[in-house]
Amino acid sequence: MKRSCRRVALAVGVALIGSARAASAGDAGAAGAPDRAYTIEQAVADALATHPRLRASTAEETAADARIDEAKTAQLPDVGVSAQLNRSTGNTVPGAFLPTTGFVPIAGPTRGKALDGGEWQTGASLWGTWDVLSLARQAAAIDVAMAGRSEAAASSSARRLEIAYRAADAFLLVLESEEAVRASRASVERAQVLATVTKSLVDQSLRPGADAARAEAELASARTSLARAEQGRDMRRAQLAEAVGTTGIVVDPAPGALLGPVDGIAPRASAPPAPASHPDVALAAAAVTRASEARRLVDVEYLPRIDLVAALWARGSGFFQSPAAGLVPDTANWLAGVNVTWSFLDIPTIRARARVAGATHAVAVARREEVTLAVAGQLATSTAVLRGSLNVARQTPATLASARAAEQQAVARFKTGLSAVTDVADTQRVLAQAEIDDAVARLEVRRAQLLLARASGDLGPFFAQARSGRP
Repeated sequence: MKRSCRRVALAVGVALIGSARAASAGDAGAAGAPDRAYTIEQAVADALATHPRLRASTAEETAADARIDEAKTAQLPDVGVSAQLNRSTGNTVPGAFLPTTGFVPIAGPTRGKALDGGEWQTGASLWGTWDVLSLARQAAAIDVAMAGRSEAAASSSARRLEIAYRAADAFLLVLESEEAVRASRASVERAQVLATVTKSLVDQSLRPGADAARAEAELASARTSLARAEQGRDMRRAQLAEAVGTTGIVVDPAPGALLGPVDGIAPRASAPPAPASHPDVALAAAAVTRASEARRLVDVEYLPRIDLVAALWARGSGFFQSPAAGLVPDTANWLAGVNVTWSFLDIPTIRARARVAGATHAVAVARREEVTLAVAGQLATSTAVLRGSLNVARQTPATLASARAAEQQAVARFKTGLSAVTDVADTQRVLAQAEIDDAVARLEVRRAQLLLARASGDLGPFFAQARSGRP
């Protein structure tokens, strides 16, 4: 009778374990078909569309454009209109006038000491001035502004690359955490089946009570692992929302071809050289160009200032019977000339600025070499990471197959009473870890590919592989 009961209980246990495996396979299928598909390309597109850092880059480019316009307008001559109305005494040159642009200053000896009632003075002037050598100065200033515009554009490209990479990497980490949750949930189901079967056998005195305690302990441990996996998944989702630039976003990632086989991927034997088109290298090169233009701008400061000036004005004065007692200008005048200004004492100051500009240029050149070296190092590192992750990914399928076989054998031995519950529990934990390692290993290859694309300065090839599933 006991043997018959034992056979019935074991048959029920085997059926429950099989249903757990089927449920695990169903979870795996459900993981590939989320309620709302959110692909890695959509995550990157959202990041590039909404991230605040890119809005700051756009504003910086707009400011750089405005600096170019400002530098161009400085090439134009100064032209203006001036007018004045005053009332002054006549004990100096009749018709004293306050200093005003466009009016020739008037001076002379005093004509008396009395403060009379004064007369009205009026004037209107059309004037212009132009620094002839401003063409050289402003051309250099425009070159500096245009170099700044190129640097701002290069900075935007570098930021776009970094933001796209972070969003894509955060997406892959979410997929890893989803796979960990899936495997942990399957482990909980297997542990639940084992605990149920073991309790049934213990109740029939077919197994010792210690087996039931061990099965319950394994179930509690599996549930703890599931809780930790879900915690990690929620953290990864929050990090994805931050990388995308939209807080509070909750998505079900669609892996697409990212979980496909990676057998056909072959890394380079050696790392490629750092490309000049890499956004970071281009940004450093743009900084060198801007520093060179700034140094040239300092060099033209040694030139003197040569101003062509001209003015056409009319005066009216009550001292000389102008209409309306001087309130109407009636005496026309004109003036034209050249002003040359060159301060010798500015030379030491300009030399100091030149030394600063030269040092800034040297810093920019050194920074460009440093960035080129860093990019080359990133290429070498990412190539090594890809090679190592591929080696790991080639081993995990064999590990997973062995773990499944071991778990099946342990269940079979448990069914025949040849092994204890601890053997089944151990093999189930090894199987759960092997399932996680296999899925994560493939995703780590994808992350290594993404890292290599980031080091190369172009994520396009990675996304093409993600769409097609082919290397």
